[in-house]
Amino acid sequence: MNLGEIIFLITIVATLGGAAMAVLSGSIIYAMMGLVTTMFGIAGLYVYLDNPFLSMMQILIYVGAVSVLIAFAIMLIGPLYRKPKEWTTVGKFVAALGVALVSLFMFVRFVMETFPRVENPSFKITTKEIGRLFFNNLVLPFELISLLVVVAILGAIMLALFSRGNK
Repeated sequence: MNLGEIIFLITIVATLGGAAMAVLSGSIIYAMMGLVTTMFGIAGLYVYLDNPFLSMMQILIYVGAVSVLIAFAIMLIGPLYRKPKEWTTVGKFVAALGVALVSLFMFVRFVMETFPRVENPSFKITTKEIGRLFFNNLVLPFELISLLVVVAILGAIMLALFSRGNK
């Protein structure tokens, strides 16, 4: 076993461990930390698959923006959060496994129906071409998404400030 395989296995264990922590945790804070760990693990898998662009986008969008939005949602819910009816650990595991299997089945089916098999592809898209596409043809949607994230963060801050002032 070489160093690359060892790093791959560590990344897989970290990703699956974070996913298990996100699903099985009793605390919403620990669940969010597990989700962030899973997202970092997926970014590591993209690096292993020799796609640093997707890895950086995974970190930028999901670890950065989505995790901050989830943290703001948790911050707003804070004292108003009521603990739901307790599930057993086995029940959580079975539910998570069921959702994972259904999602995997749907994803594989989508890929098989959408992308036909090509023995020798005649083109290869590079990260340079993807960057040009984003900044030439898709500038407006790209900027609108960043504006939406900023407005959501400002809205969460304003809601948190006003909700604390009324108590």
